Amino acid sequence: MRTRKENEGIEMQNNIVRMQIIGVIPTVFLGLGIYGLVVAKGDAFHPFLNNHDVVYTMLATGIVLEIWHLSKMIPLLKQYAEFKQLSGM
Repeated sequence: MRTRKENEGIEMQNNIVRMQIIGVIPTVFLGLGIYGLVVAKGDAFHPFLNNHDVVYTMLATGIVLEIWHLSKMIPLLKQYAEFKQLSGM
């Protein structure tokens, strides 16, 4: 049976992993947006990436989602670091 501190640590780790998985979405949007804007030059692997309106929308969405992701992730990481320091893990 786990102690309360162990359960808190595992719960924090699970929340961090969950946020890391969610963080993949804005990263993919930003990557595809930059690819469509800078690299593809009309010859992208998918026709959507040749449309500048779609590319700009992907970039804007990726930036907004990444800001949201970081605003959630940074406090979680600070909380986990403080927990580890106080619990001696």
